[in-house]
Amino acid sequence: MGKLGKLEKIIAVVIIATIVGGGAAFYVGQKDAEAEVDKPLSAEEVEKLSVATDIITTNLASPGSYGIVQFNILLSDKDTKKEAEKRTAEVRAAVIATVASFEKDELIGENGIETLETELAARLAEVFQKGTVDRVLVTEFKVQ
Repeated sequence: MGKLGKLEKIIAVVIIATIVGGGAAFYVGQKDAEAEVDKPLSAEEVEKLSVATDIITTNLASPGSYGIVQFNILLSDKDTKKEAEKRTAEVRAAVIATVASFEKDELIGENGIETLETELAARLAEVFQKGTVDRVLVTEFKVQ
């Protein structure tokens, strides 16, 4: 019976060591993943993951008003960028529908531009089946 007790202790120590080692490996892996997520993209990475729309002119919700806009869309990965490049008509339609939903007064000023970027990002998120839209920037903007 003495030997069985020793064997049980050895097995218990091995199990505990395995659990502690697995926990440590998981913790280190999580730290690496967090560091990767928090790391800002380089200019080259942003360029590789971005698509620009054409300059688009569309009527606004305000009678007699129109907007001239262009956007740069930052996507989560290369596959999503490829999808965006293939869905240019859908991207263009989303831009037109989003811009046309605003009154002229809603688009004036920094808050108007930020609202437009946020609304377009949400609408484009519905267009893409792969990945996500990380950011939308207005690169050309005129309202009349």
